Amino acid sequence: MKYFRPTYFQPSICLSTRIKRLQGTVNFQPSTFNFQLSIIVLLLLSTPAFAQLDSIARTNVVLSPFGGFIVPHHKSMSHLIQGHSYGVHVYAMQMVNGTKYWHEAYNLPEHGIDFTFTNTGNPSQLGQQYSTSYLLNLPLNVKRYDEDALHVYNYGFRHWMGLGIGLGYTTRRWDLETNHQAAVLGSRINVALSLQYAARLVSFKQGELRAGIRLSHLSNGAFQLPNLGTNNAGLFVSYVAGRNRSAFMKVIPVPTLEKYAFSIGAVGGLKEIPPPTGRKYVAIVLSLLGEKRVSYKSAFGIGLDAFYDSSLRPLIDQRSNVMPTPNEIMQVGAVFSYSLLFDRFALKIQQGVYVWDAQRVNGSLYHRVGLRYAVGSHVYAQLTLKTHFAKADYGELGIGYMLRK
Repeated sequence: MKYFRPTYFQPSICLSTRIKRLQGTVNFQPSTFNFQLSIIVLLLLSTPAFAQLDSIARTNVVLSPFGGFIVPHHKSMSHLIQGHSYGVHVYAMQMVNGTKYWHEAYNLPEHGIDFTFTNTGNPSQLGQQYSTSYLLNLPLNVKRYDEDALHVYNYGFRHWMGLGIGLGYTTRRWDLETNHQAAVLGSRINVALSLQYAARLVSFKQGELRAGIRLSHLSNGAFQLPNLGTNNAGLFVSYVAGRNRSAFMKVIPVPTLEKYAFSIGAVGGLKEIPPPTGRKYVAIVLSLLGEKRVSYKSAFGIGLDAFYDSSLRPLIDQRSNVMPTPNEIMQVGAVFSYSLLFDRFALKIQQGVYVWDAQRVNGSLYHRVGLRYAVGSHVYAQLTLKTHFAKADYGELGIGYMLRK
């Protein structure tokens, strides 16, 4: 496979020609010649022949002021929406370095650390929110190739879909004495999730302007009630600071992929039930999942979940004054799964239905979304959130074993 040399670099004299001309005009001693050769090699290595890597290795700073509103996704939140939200995102990012095949498969994404400040528009009850997240910007443009290189242009229209996950802090949370009307966030520390779309408006030599829309979510996964969470929707304008230059990446051969994967895992979590400030209950899940890989980036699967949620016993007792036995709260669910794959990471999105649930406390359907990371060839770690539509049930953390063929 050939290495691609950008068209804007055309060396006038190759290395061997330069050496021959020097030998013909100067009487080199061996030590002098070796020294001169070393200098020439160093000069060549520092020329723009490798400039295509500059924009990949360089860290750019993206400054994005935004304005929007807190989405009243539950009727009990309507009185809390008292003004528009506003704030700023500061994104320290760089393009992936092109050493792994998923970099090419996703058309050279941007990734980095995103710092966000949000004034919710109701400082006395919802406060201000701060978050730090890992943000991955996936290009939506069709990939362009020049000979054996993937080429990212520094001009023309480009747009991205961004996915972020991290931790957030809120200055105001629910409190029975001082903030009892804001039954939204029960803890100051929360999980921060973000989904955004951004498009390039105009490109300069020293940067570019972008604009887009972002949805940010803050909640603690029912670890501490109340836990409605906040969803902030906003429009933003970004200035990307840094010298703008086209980027090239040598094409990497497609790795060998498994057709099928079978996994068994165990995850668990802690949750509260109403009323707030009560004890925390343990939930445990055993899962079986079979998946078929349909492309480098995607896999579909079906599986089974066996649930033991200790919070169901007191919850049922509260509602019917009948305390069920541990066996009576066992649940079995069937899931349809989709995975978006990033090398060792997988974004899991699952739709489940309870096929055995004697109590039917939360309806017939459940959902799961989160991350799975392959620690080795067979062992994986998992961090996911189980929900019933817009209501978080509990966060799941666990491990599993996978077979591939």
